[in-house]
Amino acid sequence: MASYKTRFPMMGTFIDLVVHHERGEALIKECYLQLQEFTQRFTVNQAQSELMRVNNYAGIRPVRVKPDLYALIKKSKAISVDPQNPFNVAIGPLVKTWHIGFKDAKLPTDDELAEKLQLVDPSNIILDDDYQSVYLSQTGMQIDLGAIAKGYFADRIKDFLTANGVEHGFINLGGNVLTIGYSPENASQTWNVGIQNPLAASRGDICRVVPLRDYSMVTSGINERYFEYNGQRYHHLLDGQTGKPISTNIASVTIISKLSVDGEIWSTAGFLSSIDESLSYLNRQAGIEAVLISNQGDIFVTNGLTDNGTVVQLR
Repeated sequence: MASYKTRFPMMGTFIDLVVHHERGEALIKECYLQLQEFTQRFTVNQAQSELMRVNNYAGIRPVRVKPDLYALIKKSKAISVDPQNPFNVAIGPLVKTWHIGFKDAKLPTDDELAEKLQLVDPSNIILDDDYQSVYLSQTGMQIDLGAIAKGYFADRIKDFLTANGVEHGFINLGGNVLTIGYSPENASQTWNVGIQNPLAASRGDICRVVPLRDYSMVTSGINERYFEYNGQRYHHLLDGQTGKPISTNIASVTIISKLSVDGEIWSTAGFLSSIDESLSYLNRQAGIEAVLISNQGDIFVTNGLTDNGTVVQLR
């Protein structure tokens, strides 16, 4: 069976695609074009994107959007209005203020944070299912899909590939992994995917391996994006209640799920104030399992996983 692999930069990261199929090269080219379209429409970093049209009309009028963007915003809002977790699709004004991960990242003043906190209530996202429109009811509100978009993109790419007969494939959108079947090159008939050690100084330091077959794995961590000011590190996972980085003893949350979009959601939603609280919360969610790493380097897994110290497996 022919094997095709590619790596290209997009979305501020690197995309890796592996397709085992006779038409793999053509299919990969189509995946590239689909991802390019998604990123242009769903981004907040291009003033004329479809998502930014919604944000630019905040407090003015509803904006009709295409069905896929509408469905993703609706799904994001449903998770965001749950006060038990920090996932918040309306977090945009705070993200822009801190701008962590960019050269102009800064420490906002308390007054700046207080002002932005008035604009991050997801219940003020008004949806019209009949007209498929989105209305941000306060001027200055901004939807930010950064915590969910890559998972959605990965799922759509998998749908496209499987519809075209691909039975073995690997999709990696900057650490957001989704697998199709298993690797024909692996005798154990899985794709073996490493969990980054969030306390390591460099990328590629793996602390556990997860064998995946038709599953997704997504990790969020305090080491992914941050900036330092006066000797203190500020990570990019923001608390919509305080406006500041989440205070927690968790260093990373890895979610294993069928859909990559669910991995995106729960890897952020699981970033609670403590390992114990997060484990309890994630164990109550259907269809997902999690690997949590504390800021001391200890590893914990949800009830559906086993960890032998090297490999984490679904039971």
